[in-house]
Amino acid sequence: MIFCDRSQLGQFGLEVEPTKTKVMEFGRFAVQNAKRLGRKAETFDFLGLTHYCGTKRDGKGFRMKRATARKKFVAKLKIFKDWLKKARIMKTKDLWKTAKAKLIGHYNYYGVTDNLPGIVRFGEEVKKLLFKWLNRRGKRNCLNWEKFNKMLERFPLPKPRIRVSMFGFSVN
Repeated sequence: MIFCDRSQLGQFGLEVEPTKTKVMEFGRFAVQNAKRLGRKAETFDFLGLTHYCGTKRDGKGFRMKRATARKKFVAKLKIFKDWLKKARIMKTKDLWKTAKAKLIGHYNYYGVTDNLPGIVRFGEEVKKLLFKWLNRRGKRNCLNWEKFNKMLERFPLPKPRIRVSMFGFSVN
């Protein structure tokens, strides 16, 4: 993502990598122009987030929005699943503590303005994985959803919420 021209980069001994650089229409009129041409407005991925054209809450005016990039979402779930496969022999208390820490880390990074659905979905997928792998530890199907939900009530996982505002005010 470049916000300056190439001559400015040259002043710092930098140059644009052609395979990673793309000129695209993005901004106030990108959606209208794309619709007129029978296409969707372009998006781009940067730092694990897909950036796309949107509107303000009132439906008027342009606002850049963000969502977890699909590739990153799948990769992070796979990493969690692989960890869980290895960690299922841990004591439940330790496994739960680490899983909570991993979720908090994910929410802190991806919990940006407009991405609440993405982190909620990640949390739900993690719950399913926890249920699946905890259920494989004992007798076949010894843990049902009712027992698992009671476990979640007693030892809750962190709630997904927006941690970073892209509008300059703090979110606590």
